[in-house]
Amino acid sequence: MKKEILTLGVLFAIQSVCCQAQGLGDWIVSANIGIEAHDKRLFDYARPEREALSRIQPEFWGTYHFGLNARRKVCHNRRFSSFLGLGLGYEKATFIRPFDHKFFLEPGEFDTDFLKLLNRYKKVLTPLSLLAFYELGDHWFISGELASSFLVFRSIDHTERSRAVFPYSEGTFELDDIQLRLGVNYRLGKLIIGLHSRVANFQKIDRVIFNRIVKDPRTDQTWEWYNPLRFDLTVGYTW
Repeated sequence: MKKEILTLGVLFAIQSVCCQAQGLGDWIVSANIGIEAHDKRLFDYARPEREALSRIQPEFWGTYHFGLNARRKVCHNRRFSSFLGLGLGYEKATFIRPFDHKFFLEPGEFDTDFLKLLNRYKKVLTPLSLLAFYELGDHWFISGELASSFLVFRSIDHTERSRAVFPYSEGTFELDDIQLRLGVNYRLGKLIIGLHSRVANFQKIDRVIFNRIVKDPRTDQTWEWYNPLRFDLTVGYTW
């Protein structure tokens, strides 16, 4: 709860130093698609299995994102403007890896100790963001975005395994990550097209995949700085 309050405090503190710009409308609705490098960390998982998983998955990219956002201008000053917004995001990771299926059991439920692998890890998130634009001129803008995402649903699947076993899923509500993204944007009429890159990522350690099975040594740690390369293409409409 302290982290959620701190995140909200930072967002409102940043927007409070601003004041109005003419380059953008009062509202922006946007959609984004993104691609992210695989998170291939398996720590001290059994060496033959670890090497086999890495060998059959040599590709660099493997996590995909899609999102929708609605943002309202909260301040503007000459070439500078900022927007506060809320959205809905979808994330799909495709790296084949072991996971702790007992994480999804209700108290008193029993399941076998057989090792299980996933090849689809899907999350639904609700990001709260502060997006700032600086107008360079000739329709070009640079942007910075501070976003905190709340996890509301997750699903574990293996598309080549029995439907009697998969998927595992749960609904929840918890702070999942805090990210900083930088981007370059071009305005074409009321459309805004942008390419953004994540430059910092502070995330909650996911104990579904980072646990005793892979011998994760961070047993007393809850959060981590970890930022695999990610790019997003955004298309927005402003009025």
